[in-house]
Amino acid sequence: MKKLISVFLLGASFIAYALEPIRTGDSLKDSADLANRRTALRCLSNATGYVSDGNYEAALSQARLGIAYDDSISDLWYMVAACGTASGQTRYEILPVLEKSLKKDNWVNYNRDNARLMAADILCETNRLKEALGLLDAKPVLYSSDAEFIRVKTYYRLGDSASVSKARNKIDGARRIYPSDTRFPLAFFRNEKPGELDASSKRIADYFISQIAQYQEASPDKDAELEIYGAGFAEGEVKKRLLKSFSARGLKHPLYASEALKAGLVNQQQAFDYICNFADDQIDVDLFRNFLSLVTEKNVIGYAAKYLESFDGTFLQDTDGDGNTNIVVKYMRGRPEKIICDLNQDGNIEWTINCDFGVPVDGSLSEKNMKFSWSQFPYLSSVQFDSGDEKSSGEKFIFAGETLLWTPLEMLRDNVLSDKTGIDFFYPVLNARTCNISNAQLLDAASSFEIDTSGKNGERIHFVLLHGNVQQSMYYKDDVLYAQAQFEANIPVLRVVDSDRDGVFETTEFYDVDLDGTMEVHSLQDERVIMQSLYGIPSEGAEFYLRMVQVDTNADTVPDFTEEYLAHGGKITSWDTDSSGTWNVRHVVYPVEKKDDGSVSADEDSMFYLSPKNELVTVSTRNGSPVKVKSGSEELNIVKGSTDSFYWLAKNEKDFNGKKYSSIEKKAVAVLDEKGGQGFSVIVEGYGSRVLCVRIGNVNYGVLVEAELPQPEEKEKNEN
Repeated sequence: MKKLISVFLLGASFIAYALEPIRTGDSLKDSADLANRRTALRCLSNATGYVSDGNYEAALSQARLGIAYDDSISDLWYMVAACGTASGQTRYEILPVLEKSLKKDNWVNYNRDNARLMAADILCETNRLKEALGLLDAKPVLYSSDAEFIRVKTYYRLGDSASVSKARNKIDGARRIYPSDTRFPLAFFRNEKPGELDASSKRIADYFISQIAQYQEASPDKDAELEIYGAGFAEGEVKKRLLKSFSARGLKHPLYASEALKAGLVNQQQAFDYICNFADDQIDVDLFRNFLSLVTEKNVIGYAAKYLESFDGTFLQDTDGDGNTNIVVKYMRGRPEKIICDLNQDGNIEWTINCDFGVPVDGSLSEKNMKFSWSQFPYLSSVQFDSGDEKSSGEKFIFAGETLLWTPLEMLRDNVLSDKTGIDFFYPVLNARTCNISNAQLLDAASSFEIDTSGKNGERIHFVLLHGNVQQSMYYKDDVLYAQAQFEANIPVLRVVDSDRDGVFETTEFYDVDLDGTMEVHSLQDERVIMQSLYGIPSEGAEFYLRMVQVDTNADTVPDFTEEYLAHGGKITSWDTDSSGTWNVRHVVYPVEKKDDGSVSADEDSMFYLSPKNELVTVSTRNGSPVKVKSGSEELNIVKGSTDSFYWLAKNEKDFNGKKYSSIEKKAVAVLDEKGGQGFSVIVEGYGSRVLCVRIGNVNYGVLVEAELPQPEEKEKNEN
């Protein structure tokens, strides 16, 4: 891959010219576009210079800056991809950028074929084999050592007899055209098996073995793997000579243990010690199994058993036979500790699983931003979906007992290693029956479901489920419970709220389904979104709505405040000021009516009881102004007070002339303001009068509750 990178970056000559942007006819815009194009091309030139110096980070920065000025230049996207590859970015990150460069097809300095080569190589390495061939064979057909090498890899990985035959033919041709390119003999040795060669393939193998000395001279830094793989195909003294040469030059490879043991150059203990030097770090599990199958001496087998019982290395596995690692298993004390899976080798890990002494306990699935855990493997205990927001933990499903069996792997006894050593050595095996989990499956099995509320940091809702249906929900803020709700048919019917976070749930909300669409008061927006996400629109498209609210402010279990919502904006608000269980003050808002002339009628009734006879007083208003008052069976007059929004209710308007009533109004308003809120009645005394004062909405009402008291002077005369 390193060679390909250098070719991709430096294989095209720099031509100092620029394609002009498409002219729009707008001179100002054309001038700005031209300036941006020049700046972008200058960035491309700088990036090319940094590549020549091997400074890929600076080159990448310049390429990205150029894209910010003009993103239509294919060279810049190609430069981002090539520098990203050189600096260690994954194929998963690189391929979309390459595809963008090819799609734009607006090249200035680099040849489009370099991008095709690079993209084809990534497609091959990620098992998108037919796409890789299609890109190489599209007109104009790419033909070079790099293109031929990618074709060889692709044909071998396709695996059918016709494709393997094509790979062998390509290699046979390449050995003549590119005699110093060690990639072709290495690809041959890594993909062929010594005991399965036909006459033609045997001839190719013998040729490459005979040329290994020349390959050493041509590529001294590349020959270690080629030489050890070649030794596997050699026989007799040739094999021994290759292995002795390999060892004498200080070269190391885990395959040497098997090949040297077969050739009689080392004994079984020496071979085992040699391969353990690699296994202590990491080694291909199949290579280790194949080696152990050669061991026959009891003392070495016993040594191997003790080694595996305390194994702290890493096993690598190529599950699809393409030469790339798909599974990484890290061991601690002879048991799997962590398992990593990248099935298509693109660098984007499909899943990761953590183990506790070999038992899987939790993991993650990158494709769905999914985290999962097992309480009793393989039965899930939780599944969580990351929202991608740092302030939100996303959605979490919790399962009780053995309700949902799901695992991407099975932890099985490794027959080869276990049977050989006589111990139980466990190794993970991909679960062919694993499939994606749908929301319906999660809901049906979950005992609870948890989600952060939208846009509210630290707030979450915990739903209790039964057979996939919501039964109850708990609301938390910074892990403190502040509300609970009951559900029926996945619709909230009741919720209690601790609004002031004092531990007492003083507010009770009642919900219902708006079957005919006449209700205008809706609440619990987060729940509505969640329910629709999980179950679709509830109740055949009907919305659930807030039907009634009750508040108990003094914790005596008797609601002090009740508000009930009616169709078309109507509502009934009631206050129980003496904790008797019945209301003392009530306000009714009737549905708004539109008349034929276009005018709107908004009628309201305010009601309270008048001492000492406990008579019901009803004040009717229209469009905000009182129009009628009834006390018991008789009507009262409405007298506008001197204070804003204050009305006197009396039998005789003349009773309210004079300054003292203006003064008591002010005193009454001050008392009501001090109380705060509304819906309560107070007795205000002063200036020889006792007045019942009530505030409903923004309106204050005053009623004389008994005849005026005698003045102090009059009281003294009566006593004398």
